Amino acid sequence: MLGCANSDVHTATYQPDDELVVLAHGLGRSDWAMWRFAQRLENANYKVCRLDYATIGESVDTVLTQTTAQIDSCILHAPKVHFVGHSLGGLVIRAYLQQNIHKFSNASLGEVVLIGTPNHGSELTDHLNDSWLMAIGGGISRALVTGSNGLGNQLEELDINLGIIAGTKPSNLTSEYFIGPNDGLVSVESTKLKSMSDFIAIEVGHSQMRYNLEVAEQTIYFLQRGAFK
Repeated sequence: MLGCANSDVHTATYQPDDELVVLAHGLGRSDWAMWRFAQRLENANYKVCRLDYATIGESVDTVLTQTTAQIDSCILHAPKVHFVGHSLGGLVIRAYLQQNIHKFSNASLGEVVLIGTPNHGSELTDHLNDSWLMAIGGGISRALVTGSNGLGNQLEELDINLGIIAGTKPSNLTSEYFIGPNDGLVSVESTKLKSMSDFIAIEVGHSQMRYNLEVAEQTIYFLQRGAFK
């Protein structure tokens, strides 16, 4: 479940009408966690760059340094770039764009979709924050708390075309830690940003979002049209 990370992302060759999707996985995963999602994007004629970065035991700075280098390599010479992130992957994308938005023109930056991203932290992380599990998880895991210390709350809201997908299928194991609708790890309210262009909630649990057909179809629809179906 922890996965392995490989930061060796090779620069691709693009045609003038190619559209690239940078696909970012969540905490404790690797690029293989997004294989099905990547396949569906490729079937919709997108080029896909799956990021592959270590998270467990890593600091926030280490994760962002890894992913920045990989994204820079992926997008080199790409005519148009979209971003799709699941869970922590959405925060990775927001952090990258905050620091590197100058690298894109209006034509080269496409749509951004965040899926189950704890933009305002996770109540479950709050509950576990003093546990041995978080000690193993490292700084990036602790950064998923709610409140001002959370990574998501420290990031700026950008003027981009942003779609957000939230899950509404809770877990019996974690439901006591949430007040409102949630996907078992992240509340629906935590996913929302004031700057979002569109929002949709789908009845799916957090981990299954990356395999769910409706999530993938809505993501592709947003990439194509700038709004959810």
